[in-house]
Amino acid sequence: MNQIVDRVIKVSLVIMILISLLLSYKIWTKPANRSLSDKGKASSEEVLHTKKMTEVYVPTKLFYHQGKDDYVYSNKESTILDVNNKLSAFEFRNGKEIGSKKIEEALYTSDSFNLFFPEAFPLATYEEVYEMSLNIPSKMSDFVFNRIIFSLDKEKVYFVNHELNQGVEYDVSGDTQSIKHLLEDTKRNNYLPVSLTPDNVAGIYYLKEEVKLKTYSYIVATQSFTTFTKAFFNQPNDLYSNESDNLNVFNGEGESLTIQSSTGEVNYFGKLKTSKNAKGNNIYFDTFQYVENLGSTLGTLRFFDAKEGDIIYRNYIEGFPVFGKNMKGRLEVGVQNKNVFVRTNQETIQVPIPSDETVTLIPTAELMGNLAVAGVDLSLIDDAQISYEWQANLETKQVVDLVPTWYIKYQDNWYPASALIEQGGAK
Repeated sequence: MNQIVDRVIKVSLVIMILISLLLSYKIWTKPANRSLSDKGKASSEEVLHTKKMTEVYVPTKLFYHQGKDDYVYSNKESTILDVNNKLSAFEFRNGKEIGSKKIEEALYTSDSFNLFFPEAFPLATYEEVYEMSLNIPSKMSDFVFNRIIFSLDKEKVYFVNHELNQGVEYDVSGDTQSIKHLLEDTKRNNYLPVSLTPDNVAGIYYLKEEVKLKTYSYIVATQSFTTFTKAFFNQPNDLYSNESDNLNVFNGEGESLTIQSSTGEVNYFGKLKTSKNAKGNNIYFDTFQYVENLGSTLGTLRFFDAKEGDIIYRNYIEGFPVFGKNMKGRLEVGVQNKNVFVRTNQETIQVPIPSDETVTLIPTAELMGNLAVAGVDLSLIDDAQISYEWQANLETKQVVDLVPTWYIKYQDNWYPASALIEQGGAK
């Protein structure tokens, strides 16, 4: 009798699981050729925590000059955000343009630090995002920067461009001591020794030693198409779909959303939303609206790259960017003639799975040597970045592996260092 009861329970559980999977499939895949109108009010579960620009337009690397030729690196997100937020609250005075000579002097100063943004963007945008009063010199109104140098000793801040040939210098006053305390907390920041010389490729700080990093595994969630229609569409109600292999949702206003069934890649097209930016059109504010409305759905997104009207936002894990195929770990927003194109992927990483596996990455100088030997033109390299590569898990599709990997920005595009070495730079 007990065996019969056990069998009934097991069969019932299997049936319940199958029904659950079937319902999930119906929700996440294409609806039939019909109206998708939802005129009811959003429930509390559907309300997203919208992101702030100060959570996305942030520096991602910190280099602390403890003394002469004694430089260390940290990507500790909490420290970098705290330092940047404290610095943005300072009083800035006497802004003036500086050239390469003054920048080089500031660059090698002891008792200072550098904050790096992944890509250059306008100083005026930084001022507006952080609600600062910089009084940018008039002839520098369009100046773009990707590095902040702060001399703790002289209490001067330098906003510097990638080429290290132009910047804006300020006298500042604020809580310098609290920043010093953050920087001197070596246990919190897990510093790695680095070197900086005029011979370094693209002005990159070189890691002196090999670094051992954990490989992470994450459970993957497949986001419903409604996540994207609510975040991207100007008119998210009265939607319709076409019968096809891929999900294709649209409305009468010319907006459309397509999800590729084979890859999960999401493509949206529509009219650009009216920006909340009071100072007029700004690609950084315009594109951020599509990040803001997704909230935490795609995890920790950071401003990562900008090119020809496109802004790229990328997932960050443990302070490192994530690279994956088919737009995984990435949100790209392009603006053209008041139209907007958004690309991402419906697969998102959710819950980390404990792992003891590690990967050892070689020092930067050795990496550059390997690239040169392979025939890569080092003068075409703009940056080098430790990253996490999104890889399929061999055991289950519900889990992905994030593997530490050197990535190189070569001719304005990012590649795994191994791919560049294999191709000899022929990209």
